[in-house]
Amino acid sequence: MRTSVSRRRRGVAAVALGLSALTAAQAAPLGTAWAEPGRDAAPWQRYNLSPSSRTLHPVSVFRSTGTVADPGAVLKGRATGLAGAGSSVTLDFGKEVSGLTTLRFAGSDGPQKVGVAFSESSTYVDTTSDASTGGPRSRDGALSVDVDGATSYTTPAELLRGGFRYLTIVLESGGRVDLDKVSLHFTPAPTMEDPSRYANYFYSSDDLLNRIWYAGAYTVQLNTISPKTGRVWEPPAALWNSTGDIGVGDTILVDGAKRDRTVWPGDLGIEIPSAYAAFNDTESARNALTTVYQHQRDTGELPYAGPELNKYGSDTYHLWTLAASWDYYRYTGDTAWVSGVWDRYRKGVDFITRKMDDKGLVSITGTSDSVRILAKGENLIANVLMWRVLDTGSRLAKAQGDDSLTASYAERAAALRTAINANFWDEAAGAYKFYPNSTIHPQADNSLAVWYGLADRRQARRISESLKGNWNEVTSTAPENKGNPGVFSGSMEVNAHFAAGGQAADQAGVDIIRRQWGYMLDHPEGTGSTFWESFRNPQDGCVFCSSYVSLAHAWATGPTPALTFSVLGLNPTGTGGRSFDFVPHPADLTFAQGRITTPAGAVDASWKVDGGTYTAHLKAPGTTVGRAGVPTFGARIEVRVDGRLVWDGTRARAAAGLRLRVHSDGEYVYVEGLRGSHRLRSDRA
Repeated sequence: MRTSVSRRRRGVAAVALGLSALTAAQAAPLGTAWAEPGRDAAPWQRYNLSPSSRTLHPVSVFRSTGTVADPGAVLKGRATGLAGAGSSVTLDFGKEVSGLTTLRFAGSDGPQKVGVAFSESSTYVDTTSDASTGGPRSRDGALSVDVDGATSYTTPAELLRGGFRYLTIVLESGGRVDLDKVSLHFTPAPTMEDPSRYANYFYSSDDLLNRIWYAGAYTVQLNTISPKTGRVWEPPAALWNSTGDIGVGDTILVDGAKRDRTVWPGDLGIEIPSAYAAFNDTESARNALTTVYQHQRDTGELPYAGPELNKYGSDTYHLWTLAASWDYYRYTGDTAWVSGVWDRYRKGVDFITRKMDDKGLVSITGTSDSVRILAKGENLIANVLMWRVLDTGSRLAKAQGDDSLTASYAERAAALRTAINANFWDEAAGAYKFYPNSTIHPQADNSLAVWYGLADRRQARRISESLKGNWNEVTSTAPENKGNPGVFSGSMEVNAHFAAGGQAADQAGVDIIRRQWGYMLDHPEGTGSTFWESFRNPQDGCVFCSSYVSLAHAWATGPTPALTFSVLGLNPTGTGGRSFDFVPHPADLTFAQGRITTPAGAVDASWKVDGGTYTAHLKAPGTTVGRAGVPTFGARIEVRVDGRLVWDGTRARAAAGLRLRVHSDGEYVYVEGLRGSHRLRSDRA
């Protein structure tokens, strides 16, 4: 009863905290300042959570129990003494970390035994570690360290702890030990010489959004690991084992820092855009996808999860692999890789095509999915993913020089779109149904339909409004998952609002990022640095309700690419870095700036709104072609490029020396054909 009451109080406090963060976030600019290009020394770096050194140290003492002399001394290289069985000190690294821990002991009262335990959340701090292995046990136990005089201990490779914030050292025997140093060797992002040196950045007038972008980036980084440090499955009888061989190459994307440390194809739908937006890391994505293709069955079925889990039986995750292959190619233009997997890709398309019924819809039989087991039949998300695969597969086929398959995939995509609209669209609700005869309008499925472009503009904006109806005071919710908070599906929703476009949908995208991801980032039971696999509605009385929940889970990082691709507006459009968009979705922000890195080089952009004037700067390689969208904010505007008038409020104007195509859809004035560096400005006409 005491635990239940305590958790309920924490939940109520967290709601208040989330609302407080939301209110504060809306009071832009929140102390940030516009950084004029070339003048400011990277103020966004203060949000960067990644270490510049791979040697880390705890920053504070969370608590101590029993007889502990000078608990904080160990933080300064002096001795902290633990005396008597059960005495413990819990050290706080201040954020989620991952790697191999070293303890140094200045001495002991004869041979002693010390336990070492790990926890992501303060809720589960104990003398036994939180759960990372699954199965019947709810805790992972503690490492056992023998101390006899001055000595040191480093966690062996097989006991690498993938994600934790709190480290508890407990004296298990009855004497005394003096602990004078604790450090960690940080192991994520194994191919980055300096984990804090990002290829890209994001910075805006909203302090909370800046923090969220970098927390998302850090979450993905913690999920970028050496393929030789995955989770061994089945788990050992005691403790855990992080020496699983889970894929090819030197770096790979996995689903969670603590667990499962395995490639899950569904997660790649969020992870690949996030890793690209923050780090221009496409190598980890390629290795993850290659690994999945290497485990394709003779039937053409692709895995539900890669090694060491080696699960099958999910039609949706089969489709996620195929869909994610386009994301990798779009960011890289890597035709050699596509050629290498092309036979497997086509075999995968053929496998799922055989499940299409006489209505022209996919009728799933492999029902495993992300947070639920789906019912067999004509499920919406499978059909949206199938449309995405056929639509982008047509472009992949073109890159492979297969004109026949290019046309076939495109025709089948068009037919499937028609069938989806005929069987799933609910005009009265303004959203798609979960199944043709269902009354549920799912968050994930509808979000994907908008984000991936299956829904037309009218449908997309109605879906955006419909999704807002699922929000509560702290989070978006998933009707298809019993109304629980949508984290993976919420990442899809964030991107969907911006894809829908229009001022209302853009504002919805910013608002739900502030509300839901601000809640996760600032919740007192979270890590203060990473985003979660899942959580419960506050009224349930607990936030995670299990120590097994991952608190550094990359499928929760949807805001990071959304803020780059949509709020800033930089988005690669042509494969291999040949073209890009600079089309901001400002919502209520007053400025944003940042970078994406393409195979052709870095593209830097910034925009600022000051009264009725909009200014933007763009710097891109001369080999790339950019399309800039200047928001009209519902008014007639004049647009100038490098000081020369190109739009007079109603039509394009030829400007000497500028070979541009200029047109408007009422919401933006589009300037196409930009190469190199330019300054854009708009004023009300």
